[in-house]
Amino acid sequence: MLKYTIARQQLVKAVIFLSVTFIFLFLIIPSVVSADHKPEDRSLLIDFTVEEQRWLDQHPVLKMGIDKGFEPYEWIDEQGIYTGITADYIALLEQRLQVKIEPVTNKKSWGDVLKGARSGEFDLMSCLVETQERKNYLLFTEPYLSSVAVIISEQSKGYIGTLDKLRGKTVAIHKGHYTNELLKRDFPEITIANTTSLAAALKMVAEGEAVAFVGDATAASHMMKKLGILNLSFSGHTPYKSEFRIGVYNQHPELASIIKKALLSITKEERNAIYEHWRGLDVPLGIQPAELIKYLLIIAIIVAVILYWALRLRRSEKAHRLSELRFRNLVDATDGIVWESDVDSKCFTYVSDNAERLLGYSTQEWLAEDFWIQHIHPDDREWVILHCQEQILNQDDFVFEYRFINKHGATVWLRDMVSVVLSEGKPACLRGMFLEITEHKMAELLIRESEYRFRELIESLPAIAVQGYDEERRIIYWNDASAQLYGYSGQEAIGQKLETLFIPPEMSEQVIKEHYNWLHHDQPIPAAEMELMHKSGHRVPVFSSHVMLLSASGSKEMYCIDISLAEQKKAHRELNQMAHFDPLTQLPNRRTFYDRLSLQMKKSQRDGDKIAVMLLDLDHFKEVNDTLGHDHGDLLLKLASERLKRCVRETDTVARLGGDEFTIILGDLTDFTVIERVAQKILKLMGEPFNLNQDKAYISASIGITIYPDDADTIETLLKNADQAMYAAKSQGRNNYHYFTPVMEMAAQKRRLLVNDLRIALAEQQFCLYYQPIIDFSDGSLHKVEALIRWNHPGHGLVSPKDFILAAEDTGMIVDIGNWVFSEAIQQVAKWKANGQSIQVSINTSPVQFRSDDCDQDNWFAQLAAMRLDGSSVAVEITEGLLMEASTQVRDKLLGFRDAGVEVSLDDFGTGYSSLSYLKQFDIDYLKIDQSFVRNLDPSSSDLALCEAIIVMAHKLGIKVIAEGVETEQQKQLLIEAGCDFGQGYLFSKPVPAARFEQLFNPTLVNE
Repeated sequence: MLKYTIARQQLVKAVIFLSVTFIFLFLIIPSVVSADHKPEDRSLLIDFTVEEQRWLDQHPVLKMGIDKGFEPYEWIDEQGIYTGITADYIALLEQRLQVKIEPVTNKKSWGDVLKGARSGEFDLMSCLVETQERKNYLLFTEPYLSSVAVIISEQSKGYIGTLDKLRGKTVAIHKGHYTNELLKRDFPEITIANTTSLAAALKMVAEGEAVAFVGDATAASHMMKKLGILNLSFSGHTPYKSEFRIGVYNQHPELASIIKKALLSITKEERNAIYEHWRGLDVPLGIQPAELIKYLLIIAIIVAVILYWALRLRRSEKAHRLSELRFRNLVDATDGIVWESDVDSKCFTYVSDNAERLLGYSTQEWLAEDFWIQHIHPDDREWVILHCQEQILNQDDFVFEYRFINKHGATVWLRDMVSVVLSEGKPACLRGMFLEITEHKMAELLIRESEYRFRELIESLPAIAVQGYDEERRIIYWNDASAQLYGYSGQEAIGQKLETLFIPPEMSEQVIKEHYNWLHHDQPIPAAEMELMHKSGHRVPVFSSHVMLLSASGSKEMYCIDISLAEQKKAHRELNQMAHFDPLTQLPNRRTFYDRLSLQMKKSQRDGDKIAVMLLDLDHFKEVNDTLGHDHGDLLLKLASERLKRCVRETDTVARLGGDEFTIILGDLTDFTVIERVAQKILKLMGEPFNLNQDKAYISASIGITIYPDDADTIETLLKNADQAMYAAKSQGRNNYHYFTPVMEMAAQKRRLLVNDLRIALAEQQFCLYYQPIIDFSDGSLHKVEALIRWNHPGHGLVSPKDFILAAEDTGMIVDIGNWVFSEAIQQVAKWKANGQSIQVSINTSPVQFRSDDCDQDNWFAQLAAMRLDGSSVAVEITEGLLMEASTQVRDKLLGFRDAGVEVSLDDFGTGYSSLSYLKQFDIDYLKIDQSFVRNLDPSSSDLALCEAIIVMAHKLGIKVIAEGVETEQQKQLLIEAGCDFGQGYLFSKPVPAARFEQLFNPTLVNE
């Protein structure tokens, strides 16, 4: 502005000095200016050849490829107008060549534009860097614009410096930029993330998706400002320089020559005008004042020349006004306040108009004396003034940040970029720009607060130990959790080296090497489980992960995050113990037994030794568990386990499979007497009394023994064999051991077939009931019968209950069979009742039915009600063993029968383990003397005395007696004389079907 004013003054003086002729010429200038101006012939402006002239005439319109988002060099603005620094150069070329250069804007990306250039879609390319690959299809001019490629990164990353610091990192570059090829060639270790635009590349870095941006400094600076990206800064330089040229399709060599000549014709003044337009710098007028005076003096003599230069002057004035307007608009549209001040007083001599919009103060207020100093925040004023003076004395340009009070009294942050303007080697004035960065500072404050809160959080977490180390592995940070984990206080740890404090000696060298490789070769230390040293000397299991950060000074700091695994390891050991050992006895469980036996079998195959597998069951354990309680039962199992371990060698295995069932593996057998000694010792120790707190318990053991590989070659078969042998030992009276034999396998096979057939029998109605009369000895009448099940097997004929009842009990099928027996029996009783006969039916029951929830007692009572029968129509027969259980479930069902009026008979009395207390405790209606006492009954036999004692005892307890197995008149008579109430046996009738029973005992009951 100042230069322009001086030029106007000189021009006015020159005009006054001119003659009246000159004044007259000025009066006619408006008409000349308003007239159409015809462009000069291009051959007069540039020395084109005839061929080049002809080529231009044949091509009045040229297609040009552009990067429509490459601000500020070239772009398409919101009105769709091609604009930018390059656009101004292209406009000059259009004037000189007198052709239309049309930018092609239908390409989506710069990469698509380059593809079009390769295929010859464009006559020329407006602004691009020459590369080896592009020279294959384009002819390049000399550079007409230049810039440098820089590194831009997030401010928190610190100063990067050079490209080699980005090896192994991700760098964002917009697709098609020349630095793509250069980085791939010079730094192949850098990972390049290509984006469709410059803006997208910068956003990747701002959002943390890439470590840095590499590209044109001018374009990046313009775009960051436009997008309002505040967290990025220039953080390094590159050896690459952006020299922008015009590229011409290689099939148009004439055009290449034309463009080169046209570019050379652009004057320095025109270049400076473009630069002023986009950079806001002072640009000299199109015609210098001295030259203008010289030309005006000539014009006074030569009218035509004066007229021409007057016209040029008007155009220059218009261009300058436009340039000034653009400058003002550009400054006003930004958040930067441009200023100039006196170097001594610091008073402003110029402030851009947008200062009022941004900070509230008018231009006049800014120009007041000491305005700037008075409005610096009081807390910053002293150091700001001192800092300015130091930098001015050093004649250094500088940038600094401080607080400032705006028109509304609010405190804002300014970034002041100051240039010291020198004159004759001394500071003449200061020029610079204010940027209002309050939001940026607030963001920094929030980040610091966030870091503080994060540090507080880390400090307060007791389970996460965090340590920090400098580049020499010295500890610079040590939180409370680290002190708790490793035993060293923060005061003891800070300053110590990592490898000398808590790294085990055998790991020290490896830790130093891994830290060095990370520090110098970017090879991170992987997270891993490890054991480190506690201050007390014991090992601490931890999971350790690591991160490398840049400090504020630019040095690298490694942080380790350690989480103690002590509790997890302990839990893992406990889980492993639970998975492989019985929690009650601490013996190996079934899983571990299988594993050890499998290993022993493999060893046996290799060495040729034999293995004995022993399966044992504690006899009468259930009675102890039920009578004394489960706590006593658990104690008994523990004591039994200890005794079993005393019976075997250290190399042998004692395992608990479950309940009161144990297994023993005797390996490496060369002498079979070992098996005998172990079995006999087990029987001896198990037969000794067990002290269960204040109680004593007496049990025994039944042992089954099988040999590998003689008896079987699989674990499953060995266990099956041992089970069969143990079953045989129980059958022989318990407290015994038995070896597996092939006969047992045959019996087991027969039993398996029987069980399979048994499952089919009920569904196919293969069962039937036989009835045996029970005679009243007092008058010989018949009022009771016993219902006995028979199995009419389709292949084996009639099968006795003794051949299948035990299998039915073992498989649980006895419940369904028992329900069927009850239903069939009461239907028969109801039929007899309908015919006038009142007969009670006795039904045998199994202990399994009483223990099973599937045996629904209420359903039985409902069936009686449906048949219109009362409870006295039925008597259930139970065994002595059932009373010994005395569980709550058994008690409830027995009491349920009593409450329903169903009588209870105790079957096979005298053969079991009944106690008189049970007879008193439960309401037993009948005792059935077992046929083993009746079979040999004669006047002089001891059996008679026993029968008499049973009868007397029962009568004393109010219980009636039924004698089973009565086959002779003598037996009948002796029983009657002894006072027996009822008799049952072949003397009266064998068990017979219902139809036959009716024929024998009451013809009137025979169906019509």
